[in-house]
Amino acid sequence: DLFEREPIAMLRLFHIAQERALDIHPDALRAVAQNLKRVDHRLREDAAANALFLGMLTSRKDPATTLRRMNEAGLLGRFLPEFGRIVAQMEHSLYHIYTVDEHTIQAVGVLHQIETGELAEALPLATSLMPKVLSRTELYVATLFHDLGKGRGMDHSEVGAELVAQAGPRLGLTQEQIET
Repeated sequence: DLFEREPIAMLRLFHIAQERALDIHPDALRAVAQNLKRVDHRLREDAAANALFLGMLTSRKDPATTLRRMNEAGLLGRFLPEFGRIVAQMEHSLYHIYTVDEHTIQAVGVLHQIETGELAEALPLATSLMPKVLSRTELYVATLFHDLGKGRGMDHSEVGAELVAQAGPRLGLTQEQIET
């Protein structure tokens, strides 16, 4: 089995699907789910695997759909344990109708829609400012990590910043990017 020999192939599957705008066959998704135990510290520390993940997160080709597919297959939470802690976590307030994982993925999707101009009518200022953002990668990482500290009994945004500080080097971010 390819995923047994090369666990990074699970990430490549989602990357290729994203780049070519392809669906992933249910059998392939099932194979990913059946091989999640192969996602261990070696894969999490692998520079190529982290570059693939960061590339998918910051892709100009619908990162939210890719993250959602990875999440549904169980791969996102296994590869990024910081995300795994908030999978299916409910937040009970007037402003949150989604689980924290889905809310986070939707936030990445909205950021992408702002960047592509899809929300120009609703969010004209944000849309006009987006091309001027110098730290695009950092903005996507911050959006992904912002709510990952929920449910830990502290300010979730501060915990999210701490999680970026821990995970950033693994993801290939420089110290300057992490601080940003």
